[in-house]
Amino acid sequence: METTNAATRMSALVVATTGSFLTPFMGSSVNIALPAIEKSFNIDAVTLSWIATAYLLAASASLIPMVSLW
Repeated sequence: METTNAATRMSALVVATTGSFLTPFMGSSVNIALPAIEKSFNIDAVTLSWIATAYLLAASASLIPMVSLW
C-alpha cells in the first residue's frame, strides 16, 4: 500500500511539473508565431489576440480532466 501511494504521488508530481513547464513554454511559442500567422492569414491584431486566448483556454480546459485522472 505504501509503495502504491508513493508511486502515485511521484507520478502526480511529474505530471504537475511537466505541465507547469510546458504551458508557458508553448504559450511563448504561440506568441512568437503570431507575426507569421498575421502575414499568412492577413488578420488584424484583435483577431490575433484571440489566438493566444484560445490557447490559454484550451490549456486550462484540458488541465481539469488531467487532474481528475490522478
